[in-house]
Amino acid sequence: MAEEYVVMEPQNKYGTVRLNKSVFSSIALNAMQEEENIQLVEGTKPFRGGIATEIKDNQLTIRIPVKVHYKANVADTCTKLQNKIFESISYMTGFKPQAIEVEVVSFIF
Repeated sequence: MAEEYVVMEPQNKYGTVRLNKSVFSSIALNAMQEEENIQLVEGTKPFRGGIATEIKDNQLTIRIPVKVHYKANVADTCTKLQNKIFESISYMTGFKPQAIEVEVVSFIF
């Protein structure tokens, strides 16, 4: 079953630190907004489009549907975005995502 938060290690005498999955979505969105050749796909239906964050067994998976500029190299642009999101989450939270899946849905003309 998917959880709503990640439990950070180590636990000390004061308790545990838990990060909600919305924290990771916000970090990913901030990292993505700095890229000029990519736009987030926002859906019109509930639960369609936008950044999907899933936490299962304390493992984080992020799915990001994007539009890529038609003149940009898709593979390089997506790899750069994955690395940027991974580094941002790792640096800001100390937690390493299990997977960051960038789904190219369409192109920006």
